[in-house]
Amino acid sequence: MEEFSLVYIDDTPDTILGRYLDNLNLIYAEKGYVIKYSEILFKSEVGYNSLLQDERVQTANILIIDSMLFENKTAKDGKFTGEEFKFVLQKFYPFIEVIVISQNDLDTGISMISKYAKNPLENGHEYYARIIPPCIDTAIDNILQYRILAKKMSDNESWETVLKEKVLGTLCGTQAYDELTKKDIDILIHAFKEIRDSINVS
Repeated sequence: MEEFSLVYIDDTPDTILGRYLDNLNLIYAEKGYVIKYSEILFKSEVGYNSLLQDERVQTANILIIDSMLFENKTAKDGKFTGEEFKFVLQKFYPFIEVIVISQNDLDTGISMISKYAKNPLENGHEYYARIIPPCIDTAIDNILQYRILAKKMSDNESWETVLKEKVLGTLCGTQAYDELTKKDIDILIHAFKEIRDSINVS
């Protein structure tokens, strides 16, 4: 059976969402998949660097991250959005599928999903049962493609050994972060902030 690690990161976790994600393994067992769920309660004072070094993040296949995770005024590394962190994270771990979830109005130019808001026509479980599976299905399809390509690359002796090890190590969450410093990460985040500011001005 194919196994997938799913990690939900939030500073104020949505308990309804957490319960739903915890039960995904039962839903996807019918498809022959095992989904191992864990949750990280993020503390803004420790900063984004702690997440990049967290083994649960490094070895995750799918991350669900709150858009407002780094917007707190007490955030150690300054304020930036979960969407920006998604780009930074995927620079280091390009094979992790990241889903951004927001409790605010969605930015129509950025792919993310909304947290449940009270609705007389639909409870929280029903809401997440409607919007989460398509995101998970897409993520799983992408991950399976990565795994097929990784197997082909591993079996192909034409690839340079060092390059092969780096690519496969990144896929497993054991390679990318070791080669990047906090300064590298800060430069990337600063660049993303400048891009966001220039878009807002225009």
